[in-house]
Parts: sequence; C-alpha cells; structure tokens
Amino acid sequence: MKTFSILFLLICITSCGHKTVSATTYDIKHLDFFGLENIEAFKWKDSEIKKLLTMDFKEGRKNPSIKTNYMIPVIIFQLKDLHPNVNKKMDVNFFNQLTKLYLKIREIDAAKIADKSVAEKIDFMRDDFYWQVENDQYLPHMTMTFDDGPFQGVDFKQEITSDSLHVEQTNFGSLSSFQVDGKTVLKAKDNNEKVIWQKSITGLMDKNLSDLRFTDNPMEYTSVATIAHLHADGERLTLYLKNDGRFLYYYHSW
Repeated sequence: MKTFSILFLLICITSCGHKTVSATTYDIKHLDFFGLENIEAFKWKDSEIKKLLTMDFKEGRKNPSIKTNYMIPVIIFQLKDLHPNVNKKMDVNFFNQLTKLYLKIREIDAAKIADKSVAEKIDFMRDDFYWQVENDQYLPHMTMTFDDGPFQGVDFKQEITSDSLHVEQTNFGSLSSFQVDGKTVLKAKDNNEKVIWQKSITGLMDKNLSDLRFTDNPMEYTSVATIAHLHADGERLTLYLKNDGRFLYYYHSW
C-alpha cells in the first residue's frame, strides 16, 4: 500500500508542479527512456519535496543493495534546468532540497559533495544517474509502473521445430513467438538469423502465460533499450531488451 501511495504522490506532483521555461544548454542523456524528453519543464513545490523527504525509501526494497527508485529520473530532469549554464538565478533552497532528496534515495553521504560547486554537484548526480541506467540490476527499479515484475522468464534450451505464431521484425533482427509443450516461448534473433535468446514467458508464481500477442506497431526504440509491447493472458506485457537484442526483463499487468 505504501508503494502505491508513493507512486500516486509522484504522479500528482509531477503533473501539478509549477511549470518553468528553460532554454536548456545542459544535456542529460537517457531521459527519453523514462518519457522525460521533449516535455515542458516542471518544478515540484517545496511542500511536495518536504513530504518526499519524510519517506523511508529503504522500506520495501526487495534488494537492499539496489539503492534507487523511480523518482531518480524525475529529480534529474528538474536538476538539469538548475545548472549554471541554464539558470543564472537559481532557487538555491529548491536546489538544496532536490539534492538532499537525491542523496537520501541513493544513500549517499552529503559530505561526499559538500565542497563541490553547484555545477559540480549536478555533474556528480548526472554521472551517478548514468551509472544506474547503464547497470542492468538498477534499471528495472528506476521505472514507474503498477505492473508485476520485473520478470526474467525461464531459459528455453530445447530446439524449437514448430512454426512461429508471429514474427516481428526489429532493428536488431526479429522476435518470434511459439507455443511449445504448453509453454509460450519468445525467441530473439539478430540480423544474421543467429539466436540471441529464447525464453518461456512466465508470470507470478512462475505461471506459464498464454495467448501472447504483439500490439499494433509494438516496437519502441530509446537510447537505453528496445521496448516491445505485447499482451499475455489478456493483460499488458512490456518487454525490455538491450538495443542489440539481449534480454533485460519484462513486466506483466495484473
């Protein structure tokens, strides 16, 4: 319930925060993956940040070593408009509160950046953000979703001799779906027809998911990952892959 409450709060403050105008000259990569590219800048209210600062972000983490969550990209999005190259009249209190929130989520000692300038602090958080995004263990936890997961499926090692149910062409090659011995299997191939991976698609409690279908125009390409939009058991399934086709994880709606 607490996770739902935090998510609901984040949705509200993102949509209701003060809008700001920015002629951005400080670029941050990978925001497109989180839907934060080419959108109007926004700014959380001080009262909203204070509410977030009261939360215990350690609570509910399945893996205590993964020190991140879905707020990190939203914080970074707001920080980029506070860089001195962009904003000569920065709200110092807002910057300090936003930085404090970032460090709290990441469990980073504030003393580590205490002597740095504003520009250096933003550079530090940007580079830390890049490190998380490029870490396959961290990335799933930086995505805001109500769906179950992330799931890894089950490696399917036997040779598939049956015809595919569907083949979807992709930038890296193709994705094909099969029904084998009562299991739904996805196979990824590169542009040379070499198999990259094949997995049995399962959900909660390792249940075999069925009736796997690709949506219309299912492929989405970002700087971080290739995303395939499907349905399984009548519910949304979102598959994340490296841009070269390597498997990352998927979520399944409930």
